[in-house]
Amino acid sequence: MKHSGGPWIISGMKENNAQHENSVRAFLQDIVKQPQDHALFMNMLSMLEHMGSRKIMLSQMNKTLTEDSLKHLAEEARHAYFFKRQAERVAGHALDGYVDENTMCRVPALMYFGRMDAGISKAVAPDDPYPWVSLIIELRACWLYAIYQDVLDASDLQLSLKSLLAEEDMHLAEMFEMCGDDEDRLKTLSAYETELFGKLWAELCISFANRQKSLLAA
Repeated sequence: MKHSGGPWIISGMKENNAQHENSVRAFLQDIVKQPQDHALFMNMLSMLEHMGSRKIMLSQMNKTLTEDSLKHLAEEARHAYFFKRQAERVAGHALDGYVDENTMCRVPALMYFGRMDAGISKAVAPDDPYPWVSLIIELRACWLYAIYQDVLDASDLQLSLKSLLAEEDMHLAEMFEMCGDDEDRLKTLSAYETELFGKLWAELCISFANRQKSLLAA
């Protein structure tokens, strides 16, 4: 399948998200210094990765499951486990499940994923939404985790996302090939997700700021 450019160029992902990069980087630089808040944030990422693996399973259960689909599902589930394990290591205790007490912005994160999934599925119908939803998710994951890794490299934390990033980048390439040459659709869907992501990140910044105020007031 020939394309006029890669998914980053065609989607406009980097240009569309330039408005968010400073805010995201500043948030991550601050939160990695606060172990308990960092744990809640990582547990939220674990939840989102879990939702991604569940989306693959549910969307493909009535279709012929290929080796690639099963591999993708398994790797997303492993990413959920990775973030859960690291969250518990940083917190120093178990963070069972995904509840308000142990997951930063649980409800806004659920709404972000649900609205993105529903909106993309509606936009691509009657086509299979799996590759399109996955493509947009992988674009976001690669963008966010690359900034996160930069912040981790500059910190004292013994935590690396490099192997996870490599897998997400591979998934991105695979989903891009599956989606074909509909460049206008990719641009539209990426812009739609960016709007939802901006709302989620604003909620994260507010939640983190409020938690810091509460600690100072205590």
